[in-house]
Amino acid sequence: GINAEYGVGHMADTQLQAPEVQGEAKRDTIQCLSCSQLLPYDFYGRRAPYCPGIVFTEESYLLRDPYSPERRVVCMAGECRVCERVVCEGCSVVYKFRFCKECVEKHSEQFPVEIVQTLAKDST
Repeated sequence: GINAEYGVGHMADTQLQAPEVQGEAKRDTIQCLSCSQLLPYDFYGRRAPYCPGIVFTEESYLLRDPYSPERRVVCMAGECRVCERVVCEGCSVVYKFRFCKECVEKHSEQFPVEIVQTLAKDST
């Protein structure tokens, strides 16, 4: 199944390595390969230097929250655990790992019914 097939360490050697900036972050953009939206980010990794108290479970494209007076972080995108495409939050679902909507639909029998039903409602 998905969990066994795409377990921890699956993408360790194939992940894109965006530059990790120490101190002040440098803004860049990444494109969602599902909806083609250009997304700003200023750090790629699990823990942004400007928000060390938050650790993500996966390598992600992160952005300092522009609407927060505190130093909070927003996850803009990540890589699908199955197809390894970069997908935005709107084009993916996190169920232990990030999966693009296309892979969830293709492997729907491997996911809880609630996730598949939610995605079906979102696409109507």
